[in-house]
Amino acid sequence: VPLDGSRLAESVIDYVERIADPSRTTVTLLRVVAPVNPASLVLLDESAAHRMIGEQRAKAEQYLERIRARLTRRRIAARTVVRAGDPAAIIVDRARAEGVDLIALSTHGRTGLRRLLMGSVAEAVLRKSSVPVVLARGRGR
Repeated sequence: VPLDGSRLAESVIDYVERIADPSRTTVTLLRVVAPVNPASLVLLDESAAHRMIGEQRAKAEQYLERIRARLTRRRIAARTVVRAGDPAAIIVDRARAEGVDLIALSTHGRTGLRRLLMGSVAEAVLRKSSVPVVLARGRGR
């Protein structure tokens, strides 16, 4: 379950809670953070750069831990993974590497020019994934 930190992305958790079999399911919560721009690191000393990267990862881990706790209360096993890079590529790569059965994610529901200009992680995952993908129309805009 890839999550980007937004309420819209989290709306897929309702679906995951309904379909997960607590006796057989382990949910992997994935947060892909933007890689740190090397140009911005030039302006920082090395310790500040490491601190910035660490803070970004820590925030992502805290966020995922909150969602993991929610699933645990429903007796659904969950684990968290934080990676940096291109979201669609990381989602597909992690699914393949971990042998997942299903990717469940929310979509912004953009169409036409907005989707073309802003891109669509969900669309890229759907196109590139070798496992089934469930797209839930996100709520909470």
